[in-house]
Amino acid sequence: MAMTHAPGTGLGPGDTGRFGHLRIGRRTAIVAVVALVLAAVVIPFGLHALDRDRALAEPATATTATPPPTSTHPPQHDSALGARGDLPALLPALLPGHGPTLRAGQRVRVGDVTLGSLRRTPQGWQVVVRWDGRQQALPTSGPVGLSAATTWVSRTGLLYTRVPTATAGRFTVYAWQPEGGSAYTAPTLGATPLGAVCFDAAFTDFGGCPKA
Repeated sequence: MAMTHAPGTGLGPGDTGRFGHLRIGRRTAIVAVVALVLAAVVIPFGLHALDRDRALAEPATATTATPPPTSTHPPQHDSALGARGDLPALLPALLPGHGPTLRAGQRVRVGDVTLGSLRRTPQGWQVVVRWDGRQQALPTSGPVGLSAATTWVSRTGLLYTRVPTATAGRFTVYAWQPEGGSAYTAPTLGATPLGAVCFDAAFTDFGGCPKA
């Protein structure tokens, strides 16, 4: 059989299959590289356009600010009252239907440990305690006296007297405290001023008077 030879190629017929396969492999590799380059350029733009179209298609979500929680506790004082500060517990032990009215036999505290009771006399109210083995009426001292109109027993059993001022709801308050005394002599009840104190109209809340 006659054999042909391609001039200038240096390849005979027997070499066509081997090097032809090599040329096809190079062509495939070049096509793959071009495809990867195009994908690297086109895909990000496509994703960006997709995100933009999705953002346009979805309605904007309104952001509503959450209001701060409101307290369920009522204010401690009436708006006309100030802070109680260092004032003692002044609210009266209210009698049903009578308000802070004094009554005979009502138990009171004299200082921290001594107990007494109220007694009404033609001269006014007295605090009677058992001292040195017998019942004794305590003398009083100070610019005010024990009066049913202005004196009350607090919820803790202590005695206080209020004197109205020119401002509605504002009073000068005195605390009745024991002074002096000995094992044989009962103390004196002295009216100690606490300063200006404000009460609400119902006499059910109090505090320091706000500055004008």
